[in-house]
Amino acid sequence: MTNYRKHSIGAKAFTLLELILVMIILCTVLAMAAPSLRGFFSSRQLNDMTEHILAMTRYAKVQSVFEGRYYRVNFDANKRLYWISYLRESQYERLSNNFGNLYSIPTEIDISFDNVSYDNGIYYFEFDPEGYSKEASVRLQDNQENIQEVVCYSPAENYEIVEIIDGKNRYKEEKKD
Repeated sequence: MTNYRKHSIGAKAFTLLELILVMIILCTVLAMAAPSLRGFFSSRQLNDMTEHILAMTRYAKVQSVFEGRYYRVNFDANKRLYWISYLRESQYERLSNNFGNLYSIPTEIDISFDNVSYDNGIYYFEFDPEGYSKEASVRLQDNQENIQEVVCYSPAENYEIVEIIDGKNRYKEEKKD
């Protein structure tokens, strides 16, 4: 005689209806979380660009003193690019290292300038051979209304990052001399 297994009528398993209900709940939770995650990545992009511009200003200042020549951190707002150049003979040239590369300003970030020098469609921070630059700032704002500035308060000081929250300045890092 063959012995057949009998399946019990009360077997434990999920029904199709239960699985669909769980999927609906998961999709609803993900739909609610997605907009806040988008803001996180936009904010991260703003931080990265601000820190990169700060690094470029510090590099240009050190190199201008070390080499005894003028350096610039340039911004082409129309083409949404920025880079470093130096004065060679009577003309500015892009650097041949990574800082001389053309870096893109993401479309999600608005950029504006205050007291920044301007020549032939190019805004720039200029560093003289003594390491001085004029007071100036560049303001970066993402589509989530986060605002950061790269600011120089006096000719002898380094540029620094300032985060604007509710119209008030908050320094992101301590001043370095």
